[in-house]
Amino acid sequence: SLQCFAKFSFCNRVSRQTSSSLTRALSVSKAPPAMSINLQSHAFAGNPLLSKFPISGDTLSPSAALEALNARIGLNSTYSSPSPSFKVLPFRNGRPLASSAAGTGDLPPIWRLGWLGLDDLRGIFENSGAHLSADLLVYLCSSAEDDAVYWAIDVSANVPELDSNVELCFVELRTLMVATDWSDLQAMGNLAIAGHAKALLEWHNISRFCGHCGEKTVPMEAGRRKKCSNDSCKKRIYPRVDPVVIMLVIDRENDRALLAKRPMPIPRLYTCLSGFTEPGESLEEAVRRETWEETGVEVGEVVYHSSQPWPVGPNSIPCQLMVGFFAYARSLAITVDKKELEDAQWYSREDVRKALMFAKYKQAQRTAAAKVEQMCKGVEKNRSLAADFNVESADEHAPIVVPGPFAIAHHLISSWAFSDQNLVNGVESNSKQPIGVAENFFFKEALEIKIVISVVYLFISNNAEGFCSVPV
Repeated sequence: SLQCFAKFSFCNRVSRQTSSSLTRALSVSKAPPAMSINLQSHAFAGNPLLSKFPISGDTLSPSAALEALNARIGLNSTYSSPSPSFKVLPFRNGRPLASSAAGTGDLPPIWRLGWLGLDDLRGIFENSGAHLSADLLVYLCSSAEDDAVYWAIDVSANVPELDSNVELCFVELRTLMVATDWSDLQAMGNLAIAGHAKALLEWHNISRFCGHCGEKTVPMEAGRRKKCSNDSCKKRIYPRVDPVVIMLVIDRENDRALLAKRPMPIPRLYTCLSGFTEPGESLEEAVRRETWEETGVEVGEVVYHSSQPWPVGPNSIPCQLMVGFFAYARSLAITVDKKELEDAQWYSREDVRKALMFAKYKQAQRTAAAKVEQMCKGVEKNRSLAADFNVESADEHAPIVVPGPFAIAHHLISSWAFSDQNLVNGVESNSKQPIGVAENFFFKEALEIKIVISVVYLFISNNAEGFCSVPV
């Protein structure tokens, strides 16, 4: 009886331990992502149009939308269905058309995308002596709620200027990015739409000829695909996305993070390491390789954080997909690759927190929004303002500065910097751990639970007769 009671007590303790581990694992796994400044998603993510993309056969599907567009332009006289409204976002040299309205009270001006109706766009083309064809427009999405189809068009070669009486202006996407109020969901959605449209148009610009035979390409599926015009080739071409790993390398033992300075005109700007993935390479392998190549630091554990589309890189790369990780260092000695970096250093958590100047980011946003308003009013119509904003300006007490909230690097850095507090960028949070760490912890706890259950099973199997003879 004593032997059976001991077995029962052991199993009871194991049960309590298993329940406790499971409770802790589940509670951590439900922790919210550590996004800074209460962002719902990264800049350029959360496109409200893509979340409602129509399925094949829908009355507002790409093929149906293209048929309706051809009917409106006059290329399809047999189209009989009711025509939806068309909203077109023009671009010139990678700059979307935008408008600006004064903010209420002490709020800064608010920028919006400069959507044009199809008739207005056709009038602009006619006034410029150009012809509007359906092949110039690229399908973005349709909205059954608005009964509208959204398109983008590059007017760089067709429309020299807009009417000076129209308070619209082509603005650098980076400028709009800085001018976006991250607490304004509509503005964040507009930025994501503009980024998606720019990426598609840039891809069209660099894929005008077939890479296989050299013949011209023609659009398919309302501009969402392309194919070679050569009948003996007919190669299909799809929009290009380039994956880039970006990682915050962490020294667990000394509570430090590895930040690097790239050759940029902004002084004291330090950020995460990053690099393109190679063919045949996993994302985790790319993290380890890039860290080793640029700094000589060996990385062990790699934990996923989040991802961000980045359509404001070089024009030859229509859209990068930044895939963010925490990477934990196995070695600490730094050997900087001077071809890639100016400097790389380990920084304490305290120094990193000083570099997160949230008031400065907000000030830069207000300044950028005011300048967009000036541009739309014609004050600085032909001036590129992307380089005017010292966005990463900080006071003299900060040893370094880091990118603003529009960059995934900011969120990697800030979520680590405040992971030891119940704060994210100085804002109350329910999570003390960066995103990715919670999921990693959950799997470790799940493994522990599995081991405990296996031990119980073996114990009972090997002692079944004695265990079952416990008196009632």
